[in-house]
Parts: sequence; structure tokens; C-alpha cells
Amino acid sequence: MNLVPDWGQFDAAAPLPQGEVKLGSPEHLTLFSRMLLDTHDPYRPALIDWPDLEPATRDKIVSLPIWDMAVQTEGRTGLFVKTFGETVKDPLLKAAVQMDAFEERRHKVVLADMVRAYGIELQPEPDYKKPKDPEWAFMRSGYSECIDSFFGFGLFKLAKDTGFFPPELIDTFEPVMREEGRHILFFVNWVAWWRRNMPWWRRPYFEAKVL
Repeated sequence: MNLVPDWGQFDAAAPLPQGEVKLGSPEHLTLFSRMLLDTHDPYRPALIDWPDLEPATRDKIVSLPIWDMAVQTEGRTGLFVKTFGETVKDPLLKAAVQMDAFEERRHKVVLADMVRAYGIELQPEPDYKKPKDPEWAFMRSGYSECIDSFFGFGLFKLAKDTGFFPPELIDTFEPVMREEGRHILFFVNWVAWWRRNMPWWRRPYFEAKVL
């Protein structure tokens, strides 16, 4: 995994907008972009100390039929967000989308490391194809995260409360869960901002994508 790249030139010390902020305004763009950039956690997957598990606990985790889908989803999402970021012109927004893409690709590395640590066998990964419509791919990824989190966060909490996942493994995954929440917050604000800034003639097609 490469070191954290340069996110572009923006003044991280610049004061954030205060008071009421109008959706679609430059202040709105500043707030949701800076939210993602300012709260980045620079952890490195290679340094994660995966806890030793009791054989019965490890067998339960290995038996879950989710690991292939999870790794492939993160791989595809990272490419989709990165491709969309290449089309963004505003420097601050571009830096935030690049951050989003970096963190999504890092999720894939975290999962791959966990799979190796616990001896989980995966199917060969497919080739991830660069999307022809970057905006559509970004929207698919964003709304998919919203839907997945509705179930995923609940199942994660259930696994924690029931002891299906041991506390030490839950703690290891906490940074990934926080990042997913940040990505959703960034995405829904981007949708609200872009709705109010796109050319009028693009709106019908955009709303069709949303549906």
C-alpha cells in the first residue's frame, strides 16, 4: 500500500464557514469536503495487529459467505470513486473525492490482510473495469454504501452484542466503520450540492440516475 498521496493544494488552516449554510453554496461545498479531509485517519493496514482467535470463533468467521463479496465490492468501489475524481474540476472537491477513493482502496487491503491472517480462502478476483460513465459509477457506489450500511451497521452491532465477533476483532474494524459513515455523509451532501449547481438540462437525467 502506498503512502498517503498529496490530496492537492488547499489551505487546511482556513477557517470553516460559520452560521447557517445554504445547500448548494460554496460554503456547503467547503464544509462537506473539509469534513472528509480533516477527519482522515492515517492508519496503515500493514500495522494492524490481528488478534488471535479461539478455534471455534475463527471457524465461525471463516464460514461466513461474505468475504468474496466484501473484497470485490471494495475493489470495485475504489476504482469507481477514483475514476470519478479524475473528472472533478474544483480543487477542494477533487481532493476530497481522491481521499474517498484512497480510503475505499485501503478497506480492500484491510480485508485482504484479515483474510490472510485467518486463512480464509477466496475466489480469484475479477478484472475491475474502468466505468464509462464516472458520475453514474460514483452514484452507484454512494447509494450502495447507504443501503449496505442500513443492514451492515446493524449486523455489526448484533455481532458485537451477541459475542459472535470477539471485542478485540470489533475494535480492529472500528476505523473502517467510521470511514464508511464519513463516506456516506460526504456522498449525500455531494448529491444535495450538485443538484443545485448542475446545468438545468442535466437535471432530468441526474434524477433518473438517482431513481
